[in-house]
Amino acid sequence: WRARLFGSVEYFWLWIAQVVTAFGDWVGFFAITALAATISKAPEAATALVLTARVAPSFVCGPVMGMLVDRFDRKRLMRIADLGRALVFLLLPFVDSVMGLILASLVLEILTLLWSPAKEALVPLIVPRERLTSANSLAILAAYGTMPLAGLAQFGLKELNDQVSGAGWLRWGGAAGETQLLAFYFDAASFLVTALLVWRCVRTPSRPPVKAPDQERAAVASPLRSAVGEIREGW
Repeated sequence: WRARLFGSVEYFWLWIAQVVTAFGDWVGFFAITALAATISKAPEAATALVLTARVAPSFVCGPVMGMLVDRFDRKRLMRIADLGRALVFLLLPFVDSVMGLILASLVLEILTLLWSPAKEALVPLIVPRERLTSANSLAILAAYGTMPLAGLAQFGLKELNDQVSGAGWLRWGGAAGETQLLAFYFDAASFLVTALLVWRCVRTPSRPPVKAPDQERAAVASPLRSAVGEIREGW
């Protein structure tokens, strides 16, 4: 059933990895934004700067990451990106300044820009060409469908964090970043899980699958039908 729904078993595991990493990324995004608003005397400005740090690297680093993905092993780059993001989130509880959060956001976005194109480049290698539209739709679902669930998870982790840190028998060290400690450690764990999934479960062939000649002729003979079929498959 995994091959029928996702195009291949390999893409099923890659999609699961994307769901996990996207969920962790959104939880971290909300946690860092909330922390910036908490520790700054100008919460609106702090939030805007942190959000800008998550967007700005794409204008500069996107082409560089594409070049790296074309020249190095994609799975290895994905593991490096996941382990790097896990390390950043393990260190974030010790950050107590807006500048530290901005720098962390920059590093996280750069690593995300490395992970995403590497993942996209793997898809044609493990999914038949006629299933790429469906695979891309599932990828968008994983990337953005996890956002509302991540918001609820971050809220729950923050509430639990407050209860645990306020207990008399267990207190955090008192650093500003520790108000989101559970959320940050949850994020680190999610990226470690993703790195393990990519390493152990996603196996790629030596060359991409080729569309059958009759499928090529059908696409040329009836482009409108092919377009409608892809729209239906994507839906």
